[in-house]
Amino acid sequence: MYLSSKSYKSSLLKYLTRRSKPALASIALALLGSVMGMMSPYLAGNAINALLNRDADQLLIFALPIIGLILAQGVLNYFSNVTSQYLSQGVAFDLRNDIYRHLQELSLGFYRRVDTGQLIARATSDIDVVSRFLGMMFSGLTSALFTLGVALYFMVSINPYVTLYAVLPLSLVYVFVRRFAKNARPLFEESREVYGVVTSHVTEVTSGLKVVRALNASQILWNRFKNSNDRLLGLNVRLAWLRASTWPFVGFLSSLSALVVFWVGGGLVSSGALSVGELVSLSMYAGIITWPFIMLGFFTVDYMYAITAAKRVFEILSIEPEVKESSNAVPITVERGEVELRDVWFSYDGSKWVLKGVSFKVKPGEVVAIVGPAGSGKSTLVQLIPRFYDPQRGLILIDGVDVRGVKLDSLRKQIGIVHQDIYIFPDTIRNNIAYGKPEAGLEEVEKAARIAMLHDFIAQLPQGYDTPVGERGVTLSGGQRQRLAIARTVLIDPKIIILDDSMSSVDAETEKAIYEAITRHFRGKTVILITQRPSTMKLADRIIVIEDGAVVEEGRHEELIAKNGVYARLYGMLSTEALAVEVR
Repeated sequence: MYLSSKSYKSSLLKYLTRRSKPALASIALALLGSVMGMMSPYLAGNAINALLNRDADQLLIFALPIIGLILAQGVLNYFSNVTSQYLSQGVAFDLRNDIYRHLQELSLGFYRRVDTGQLIARATSDIDVVSRFLGMMFSGLTSALFTLGVALYFMVSINPYVTLYAVLPLSLVYVFVRRFAKNARPLFEESREVYGVVTSHVTEVTSGLKVVRALNASQILWNRFKNSNDRLLGLNVRLAWLRASTWPFVGFLSSLSALVVFWVGGGLVSSGALSVGELVSLSMYAGIITWPFIMLGFFTVDYMYAITAAKRVFEILSIEPEVKESSNAVPITVERGEVELRDVWFSYDGSKWVLKGVSFKVKPGEVVAIVGPAGSGKSTLVQLIPRFYDPQRGLILIDGVDVRGVKLDSLRKQIGIVHQDIYIFPDTIRNNIAYGKPEAGLEEVEKAARIAMLHDFIAQLPQGYDTPVGERGVTLSGGQRQRLAIARTVLIDPKIIILDDSMSSVDAETEKAIYEAITRHFRGKTVILITQRPSTMKLADRIIVIEDGAVVEEGRHEELIAKNGVYARLYGMLSTEALAVEVR
């Protein structure tokens, strides 16, 4: 993924313009606060001169307003910080919303290629880095720049000679900060990448804990995590050493500037070229401009960090979905449920064909089983129907309409898919079943659970349908998770149903009962089955046999057995395996 510097900076600017009011308010408040702060040294210098001249009236005139100015500056800086945080958190809010929506829109092919941990890191910590930088920029940086300009103006007006000597040491701060930024940026970029890898390892072990323990792979995963974490530690330590070798010099130069003011200015006071009050004002202004120089140094470094983080965020947002909805797409209402594939060719990587010229038609209300050896392209084929992927060549039509010309939401609402790999949300059983139809009442949910042969199990639970399930449904067995997913599909009542080996964890007797209940409930609707169960194959109206990405046979069970071809061999092998399982 690559994104030009100009591109992601302009993208960030668009987010800032959405929050223009707090941005302008923060700048205005910061400027007013700086004005209040710049008046105090001027008044203090005059107050000192009045004190030395024993002019009590003048002393009160210059000294008393200082208290009010300090209070006003504090109040203005407070509100400037509040508005800048409102701005930065608002931008972070918009970025998180947009990246979440964008991740939902990206095609499944994208998720086959990227690391989940990297996505999590970019959607969370990288956005936080950008947010913190914006908060600093609109309050701290604005105030620092304005303070530096005004303070230098007052210093030059008092004595340009002393001002020059005061600024020279501070100007070297920029040299040290630039050196730090140049060395720190590649380390920071690498640390962000490694942080994503560490996050990925944590996600990996928490999501697949049962598999990890079953394979006794804890030590292997620990070693992988430790290596990545050691690498992250090393990078962060190197960054810490860079900071440690830079900022003490900044502090030294700040102290040197103050010393120079008193050394040079003191000599001018002795010669009568400068008053004591003016020396006090100069020293106060010198102290004030130390902070803007340091702030500019921090800003330079944080800018490097924020640009790196922003680039990683906008790289994700700039990715175009492989499956796009056309500009003139129209909603589709499936009336008959006819599904047709015409000369469909598909490849995941653009080089190796997974499907090769697949053509067949599923009639309205027909139950069709798609069977074939492992890796023959069965699951890939059914993922093209709801446009999870688009074929490189060929057409997919529903009721004679090319699916590429219809709105994705309207298409997918009318296709119910139950995959072998079921995702269960960390919520109650009722909410998991009603996920596609959240307004469904308990009676509807129970009916769907009965059809999926899950109601009796749920009824035995202490909290029934309100029983919470763990992350990814760890409290349910594989068969229970599959039946819950079937209940979801039953509840939304789609026009076309695709069962992608969705009862592989259910025993043969339960599978038959579920299948009979589904066919009764979905009578007259189109059902596409992908199965490795011989008993289920026989129940289909028609069987389509896929081998090496192509349709090699098609017909009823008895017809295909009589041909003694690919299906007969596959059926015989699967029947033998099923019998062996029953014997065990």
